[in-house]
Amino acid sequence: MIADHFIRASSRNLLRPAQPYSSEPSFAVTKLSDLFLLPLFLIIASFPAYAEKISYADLEDGDIITVTLDQLLPTQAVISYDKEYAHLYRYNKNKKNIYHALCKLNGGGKVKKWDENSSPTDIESYSCTKKLGSQTHDLASVVVGPDNGLLYLTTQHHILSSFWDMPNGGTSVPIRLKVTFNLLGSGDDFWPEMRNDNAVWLYNQKGKKISPSDLPDFIGLKQLKEDKYLSLAYFLQGISYDLPQNNTDPNTKEPYPRVPYLALQWSLVLREKMTVDDINFNNRDEYAAALAEAATVMVDMASNEKVGKTDLPAIAMGKFSEVDSKALEAMLTSQNSEWYYATEYRINKKKKATPKKLLEEQEKTVKGTESQKEKEKENQAKE
Repeated sequence: MIADHFIRASSRNLLRPAQPYSSEPSFAVTKLSDLFLLPLFLIIASFPAYAEKISYADLEDGDIITVTLDQLLPTQAVISYDKEYAHLYRYNKNKKNIYHALCKLNGGGKVKKWDENSSPTDIESYSCTKKLGSQTHDLASVVVGPDNGLLYLTTQHHILSSFWDMPNGGTSVPIRLKVTFNLLGSGDDFWPEMRNDNAVWLYNQKGKKISPSDLPDFIGLKQLKEDKYLSLAYFLQGISYDLPQNNTDPNTKEPYPRVPYLALQWSLVLREKMTVDDINFNNRDEYAAALAEAATVMVDMASNEKVGKTDLPAIAMGKFSEVDSKALEAMLTSQNSEWYYATEYRINKKKKATPKKLLEEQEKTVKGTESQKEKEKENQAKE
């Protein structure tokens, strides 16, 4: 494992060999072509996580590697905490969901077998319905470089962060990844190339531009900052906008192109046109009102108005002509929606962090308010 050979130094992007191990990195690597040369019975079986040693220079576009989470460098400084909270709530609700998620993100379909002795850090302790790495469309992507030992994560920051933060998860969870580019040795051209390929998001939780050196050293809630506008944009997909590729360009009669960082681009729009500074996201009523406002902001944009830092008009960014009120209501009222999971986790987290005495006083206040409202209704009825 790469973790056996490198430790992080205090300055960003500086790795040095850890003694007494060799400085040559090792990790599992699978060529895409190999996946189709195996007997059929192997397709549903897991194979050892660390199969062979190769150097970073040998990695090619499309190779599948297995590393641990602490080897991944984020390419964005922010996430939607609520998107991750929804994952964490699901794991707490049913432990099997942990292994469903691990199988999927490891390109192995669904979980086939697990038990109470299974561990996210032991890839041999559970099995999946497909051969790990075979479902390449489910794998997160990484870019190699510019120096030996650096792997930049370009997709799936939220769910991989949930693996970091979940019970029995952490830095040692192994994950299969797909190499999209090997830019080893690119030097000063690395970050311009990453920007050109839309493989990095250089804005912080305040919507301000940052430099690559400002990016966190790890994924997870302790390093990545919360962007509440991103949470609004995330939950509103399918309500006030959709993936552009799901819509047809009337001029070309072809689907609109896929847009990198779609929700993050929409979050910049929401940041410009509304504020959540006074919104208590632990209060479902206030959160719901913010979502309704954000949805209206999005659909009220002119179809040719540019979105975020793109040169694309709102219509090409998936904007709806009107809010899908039924979808919004379903999300806000269903106890099986991602939003409900996220808010339930958020509320429970707040309760655990609140001293018992203060929590009791808050509950008394709420009950007193509700009682007063009931009395007012009774008095109005008598009148």
